[in-house]
Amino acid sequence: MEIIRKLWVFTKKYRWQFIAGIVFTILNVLTSMIPGEITKRVVDDVITIGNIYLLPGLLLALLVGSLLRSVSIFLERFFTESFSQGVFNDLKQAVYDHLQRLSFNFFNKNKTGELMSRMTGDMEAIRQLTAEGTINLTKMLFYLIVTGTILTNINLKLTIVSLITAPFVAFFAIRFSSRLKPVARRIRKQFSRLNSTVQENITGIRVVKAFHQQDYEMQKFNEENYKFFKNNFKAARVWANYFPLLEFLSGLSTVFLLYFGGRMVINGEIKLGEWIQFNSYLWMMLMPMRLLGHMVDLLNRATVSGERIFKILEEEPEIVNLPDPIFPQMLRGEVEFKNVSLKFEKEYVLRDISIKAKPGETIGIMGPTGSGKSSLINLIGRYYEPTEGEVLIDNINVRKFDLKTLRKNVAPVMQDVFLFSETIRENISYGYSDAPIEEVSEAAELAGARNFIEEMNEQYETVVGEMGMGLSGGQKQRVSLARALLKKAPILILDDATSAVDMETEHRIQEALKSMEVRSTVFLIAHRISSVRYADQIIILKHGRIVERGTHEELLELKGEYFKIYREQYKDILEDTLFRKQVMN
Repeated sequence: MEIIRKLWVFTKKYRWQFIAGIVFTILNVLTSMIPGEITKRVVDDVITIGNIYLLPGLLLALLVGSLLRSVSIFLERFFTESFSQGVFNDLKQAVYDHLQRLSFNFFNKNKTGELMSRMTGDMEAIRQLTAEGTINLTKMLFYLIVTGTILTNINLKLTIVSLITAPFVAFFAIRFSSRLKPVARRIRKQFSRLNSTVQENITGIRVVKAFHQQDYEMQKFNEENYKFFKNNFKAARVWANYFPLLEFLSGLSTVFLLYFGGRMVINGEIKLGEWIQFNSYLWMMLMPMRLLGHMVDLLNRATVSGERIFKILEEEPEIVNLPDPIFPQMLRGEVEFKNVSLKFEKEYVLRDISIKAKPGETIGIMGPTGSGKSSLINLIGRYYEPTEGEVLIDNINVRKFDLKTLRKNVAPVMQDVFLFSETIRENISYGYSDAPIEEVSEAAELAGARNFIEEMNEQYETVVGEMGMGLSGGQKQRVSLARALLKKAPILILDDATSAVDMETEHRIQEALKSMEVRSTVFLIAHRISSVRYADQIIILKHGRIVERGTHEELLELKGEYFKIYREQYKDILEDTLFRKQVMN
C-alpha cells in the first residue's frame, strides 16, 4: 500500500482519465449482465410459456446490449491506457530528471546496467499495474458486488452452496502472494545483474576481442542467465501449484451448482431460465477468484519494481544549493584550497591540502596513480564535498555559489573522455548549444582539432560513433578539449587531457592556450614533464598529501620526487648528454 500511495501522487494530472476508465469498466460489467437476463426471459417466457411476441424485443435488447458493451470496452481501454501511459511517462521522466541531480558518488556506487533495468523492466511492471490492474481490480469488485446481489436475489441457499469454496480460494491466494513476492524480488534483482553483464560486455567488446575472452564472457553470461532462469522457474512452480488448485475449486462450485441446482429445478424451487441465468452469473462471480492469482502476481511485481524505482527518487543528492546561494555572472578565477581533506567511506584520499592559484595561473598536478589528483580537482566544481577544510573561488566558499552558475564558470576535460553519438559540432558546443560555427572552429583550432576535422567529408557535421568510436584517442581528447575551451570559462580543468596526443601536438596546444585573449586559471593533471614544465606552480601528490611544490626549476633543484620523474622520462637524453660531455673531455 505504501508503493501504491507513492504512485498515486503521479496520477494527479490524469485522474479524469482514471475516473472515465472506471466508469466505462463498470458499464462493461453491467452490460455483460444483459445476456443472462435475456436468456432467462427467452427460456421462461418464450420457450416455456410460449409468448413468442416477446422474442423480437428481447433479441433487439440483446443486440443493443452487445453494442453498448462493445463501446464501453473500447472507451474503457482508451481511457485506461491514456491514464497508464501518462503516469508511466511522468514517472519515467521524474526518475530520469532525478538521476541528473544526483551526485558523482551515487553513480560510483550503482552499476549502469542496474539503473537501466529500473528505467525499463521495472517501469513496465508499474505500467502494467496502472493499465491491467485498474481494469481487473474494478471488474473484480463490481462482478462480486453486482453478481453477488443478483445471485442472492435468485436463490440465497443456492448462492451459499455454490460459493462454499470461496474462503478456500481467498486463503490460497494470500498464501500464493506470500510465496511469490520474495521470488519476484529475486527475479528483478537478477534481471538487473543480467542487464549489467550485457551492458558491460557491449561497452567493452573491443577489450573482450583484443584479449580473446569471448568464451569467458559467454560463460559469465550463461551463469547469470541460468540464475535468472532458475528464479523464473521457481515463480513458475509457485504458479503451477496454485492454478490447478484454483481450477479444482472453481470446478467444485460448478459441481455443487449442477447437483443442488438441478434438484431445485426438478423440485420446482426455481425456474429453468433462472437456473441457466444463475449458471452464467456464477462464472462471472468466479472470475474475480480466477483473476486473483494474476492480480497478486501483477501487484507483487509492481511492488518490488516500485520499491526499486522509489529508492532512486528518495535518494537525496549529496551536493545541493545552500539557502540563498550566490549567482555570480563571471568569476575572476582565483582558486584556493584551505586545509582540504576528502574521505570516501572510511578512507582518506586527500589530507590537509592547501593551494592558491591566482587568476590566469597554471597549476600543474603530478603524482602516482591513486594519489588523489582527480579527486582534488573535482572539488572545484563541487562534484564532491571536502570532508574537512574549504575550497574558495574569488575568496568565496564554493558551497555558497549556485551550483549551475558555479559549473558554468568551470570547464572540465575529464580523464575518461566521453563523446555523444552526435555530430562533432554538437559535441564541441555541448555546453554552449547556440555557439556560431566560427566560435566552434576557433575552439577546435585552439585544441589542435581543426585540421583533422576539416579533412573529414562532413567536417563539423560528421557524426561520431557511440562514445566517440571512429575517432582516435588523441582526436577524442582534442574534441573534448575544444568543448571545454568553447565555454571560455575562467577556470579550466585538464585531467590528463593530452595524454593521447604526441608531444609536438601537445606543445602546439599549450602555445595556443597561452595566446588566448583572456587566460583561464588552469589546473593541469599530467604524467609527462613536458605538460607541466611551464606551469606557474607544480604540485606533487603522494598518498593524498602534497610532498613537493614549486616551479620546474625549483623542483629539479630539490632532487626529490619530481626530479625522479624527470630523470626517468628524460633518461635517454640525459645519458646522451653525459656521453657527449665525456667524449669532449
